[in-house]
Amino acid sequence: MATTKDHIIPYAAGGSDQLENFRPACQPCNSKRQDRKVGGQVRIITGPPAAGKAAYIQEHAYPHDVVIDLDRLTAALTVAGTVDPALRVPDHIKHVAIGARKAAIGRATRLRENVSIWIIHAMPSPDQLQEYKSMGWQIITIDPGERIVRERIANERDSSLHHAADRYYHASQTIESQSSVQPSRDWGIAQ
Repeated sequence: MATTKDHIIPYAAGGSDQLENFRPACQPCNSKRQDRKVGGQVRIITGPPAAGKAAYIQEHAYPHDVVIDLDRLTAALTVAGTVDPALRVPDHIKHVAIGARKAAIGRATRLRENVSIWIIHAMPSPDQLQEYKSMGWQIITIDPGERIVRERIANERDSSLHHAADRYYHASQTIESQSSVQPSRDWGIAQ
C-alpha cells in the first residue's frame, strides 16, 4: 500500500517538491530506491554473450552518457588495460570488477546531470529484473539468435561462454523486452 510520496527525480539530484515530481510508493519501496533515478534515462541492456550489446550502445549512446559494462571494467583492472576475448578472465579480477560495477551503478543512477545511463547486465535474476522494472528503467534485450551467438563465441570469444549461452537460452524465465526502440540495423532486439 502506498503510504509515502516518492520523488521521481530525487530531491538530492535537484528534483522539486512539486506534485508532478511525486509518485505514490510504499515505505519499503521508497527506502529501497533511495535517491536513484526513475524512468527511461536508465537503460538496462540484456542478452546472451556475444550478442552485440556493447556495439548497440556504441551506436545509440551520446558522447556524455554513462556506460557501465562489466567487460570494460574487467579490462581496466588488468595491467595491460585490455582483455583478450578469447581468454578466460581470472576469477579474482572478475570479483573486483563486479564490485566496481555495483559501485558505478550506485553512483551513476544518482547523477544530477541529465544524461542517459547504459548498463549492460546480460542475465539479471528475476528479482533484479523486477527491481529494474519497478524503477521504470528501460529494458532492452539484444539477441541475434542462438546460431549467431554460438558462431561468435566459437570464432571470437573464450569457449567457456558457451556455458553462459546455455544458461541464457535454456533458462525457464525469458527476459521480456520493454523496448520501443527500433534498431537502425539488424541488432536482434527481442520485442
